[in-house]
Amino acid sequence: MARILPIFLPFASCGNKCVFCDQQAISGIAPNQDLYFLFQSQLNYWFSISQDWEQIAFYGGNFSAIDKNIRFDFYEQAYKHGLKIRFSTRPDTITESVLQELKDYNIHFVELGIQSLDDNVLRLNKRPYTKIEAIKVIQQISEITNCGVQLMTNMYGQTHESAIEDSKLLSTMNIHSARIYPSLVLKNTVLYQLYMERKYNSMNLADTILVAGAMYIHFESMGIKVIRIGLPQDSNISGDVVSGAYHDSLGDIIKTFVILLYMNIGGMIRYSGYKKICKELFPNNFIDQSNHVPDMQAILNDVKEYYLENSQRYIEGQANTFAYKLQDKTNNR
Repeated sequence: MARILPIFLPFASCGNKCVFCDQQAISGIAPNQDLYFLFQSQLNYWFSISQDWEQIAFYGGNFSAIDKNIRFDFYEQAYKHGLKIRFSTRPDTITESVLQELKDYNIHFVELGIQSLDDNVLRLNKRPYTKIEAIKVIQQISEITNCGVQLMTNMYGQTHESAIEDSKLLSTMNIHSARIYPSLVLKNTVLYQLYMERKYNSMNLADTILVAGAMYIHFESMGIKVIRIGLPQDSNISGDVVSGAYHDSLGDIIKTFVILLYMNIGGMIRYSGYKKICKELFPNNFIDQSNHVPDMQAILNDVKEYYLENSQRYIEGQANTFAYKLQDKTNNR
């Protein structure tokens, strides 16, 4: 795992505020128009902790819409420290000049906040691009450098099927990695107002396991690493979460869910740290040989083939039952 130095630039050049977004709560850093100050203060902080960094990552805001001279200055500072550069941004600000910039500055990784490929969902959540535009930008970036995507579940106006189908389509593209973020109702957001007016229903943990689990299976079965499921557990955000599936072990729960689905179709594994629930539900599906190592790729492929041929049947079928069993076994807010 690369040692990544994170720089947060909340709301920098966003141009609009999405209904679910509160970058200050997520990053713990107050918005500041002086981007140089934000950059330098965070850079100094992280280098005071360690000198052993490989990459620098610019998060928050809309990095490719920041004034290009500021971006170029940041790149130069990164190279002085011997750091590879990665940044997250929106698809609508990847222009021809930015694509050329990726080549000129040898940008190592670009992560796109896709969130959804449903045009109606994008419109309702104030995301200023379309499915066609997002897919085009992914293809353009992938021809130049590594491209990652961020997707969300339970966005305002989004169905479970829509989120799963997004991951199914994106898993067939030349993508390096993915993040899956369940929607959380945060204070100081439009989504909070919609929630209070009962125009939006948050997703419980079981439904999050079900939907994010399917998305995880689609990506990982195609060799696309899911590098995060859920927002980082941080005291800066915990007090701002009004509703939603916020759990410090969501990624681990999703992996346990996959194993349960595999065991349900007769799969055998060696008990090695898997949750107690696996032992309780499938006591005869464990192999005693200590040298047996499960082939996760084969497990994922089998689970996808058996459960995910039809998103609607998956959501209403046995997978739903296991998601609720996991929720019942899990301490969650």
